[in-house]
Amino acid sequence: MTSLAIEELPPVIKEDVEEFLENHPHSPTARLRPRMGMVGDVWLAFIGSELRTGASGLGSTPRDALEDFNRHFMEPLIFRNGSEPT
Repeated sequence: MTSLAIEELPPVIKEDVEEFLENHPHSPTARLRPRMGMVGDVWLAFIGSELRTGASGLGSTPRDALEDFNRHFMEPLIFRNGSEPT
C-alpha cells in the first residue's frame, strides 16, 4: 500500500478531503490530518506507521474513510477506561 499525506493527493481528491476537513474543523481528522491510502477498492485514513484500532478509518471513498476515522478515534482508550462508545 502506498500512503500519501493529504497535500500529496491528486488535486480532485485533495479538494474533496480539504472540504471535508473545513466542514469538520474540530474533528480528529482535521486536527491530525491522517495519511490516506488505498487497498483494492477500500480507502484508508490513518496515523502512525500501521493500521491500528482507534487510529484508522476505512471507507469506499476518501470522505467515508475520514468519517470512519472520526467515529472510531480513541476507541481503545474508551474501552480501557471501562466505558463503551456511544
